[in-house]
Amino acid sequence: MYFKTREEEVIFLKKLWTGEKVPCPVCGKEFLEHLHKKAKKSDTEWKCPECGEIFRTINMLKELPEN
Repeated sequence: MYFKTREEEVIFLKKLWTGEKVPCPVCGKEFLEHLHKKAKKSDTEWKCPECGEIFRTINMLKELPEN
């Protein structure tokens, strides 16, 4: 998890999926971009152009704790 609580992580995921600009939770310096910008293959994978961290949102959703 990139956040302290499940609720914060869910809010982060929802913002990405609705197209909001979201700063990187790791470095905080840049907004996340689609990992597959040119191919438009998937809107579930994101990357920070600054630190290079990749966010695979489906995996993040599966790994969320129950509480």
